[in-house]
Amino acid sequence: MRAHRWAAAVEPTDLGAVVHGPVVLARAPGIVAGLRCVFAHTDGLWLPFVLRAEGVQAEAATRQSFSGHLPLDETGPGTWSEPVVAIGVDGDEGFADASRSSGGGGEDSFDLDAGYWVDRVPSDGRLTVTVSWPQAGLPETRTDLVLSPWTAADVLPLL
Repeated sequence: MRAHRWAAAVEPTDLGAVVHGPVVLARAPGIVAGLRCVFAHTDGLWLPFVLRAEGVQAEAATRQSFSGHLPLDETGPGTWSEPVVAIGVDGDEGFADASRSSGGGGEDSFDLDAGYWVDRVPSDGRLTVTVSWPQAGLPETRTDLVLSPWTAADVLPLL
């Protein structure tokens, strides 16, 4: 497995083609993460990600997200964190940076919506997504997805 960083990118200008339906990626008491679907585009994949928490996990997620302190990253500890998403495609696996993200919460609920861009289409039709947020109670969970076959003609343009 080669290390790779999936950089944030501008969202595609077309609608894409749905190649995988909604899927729960990780679940623990009070917190769950999933993909709304996977969209294929001629030059990559768009992954709309959602995370919801309630109760103690919501309080922890809110505190971790909006504390205004130093970030937690792969170089060392910090005082705030966010969900960690890693993507695997064709032997390359690594952290993904959200292209867009919005979240909010409080003591009783926390909601996060993010989008991840994968700048390549898997040659074997397989995509691995690993998600974790231990600071908010979500353990690391790996999910292997088999994408539906599609062609460039299946991608729906906006104009």
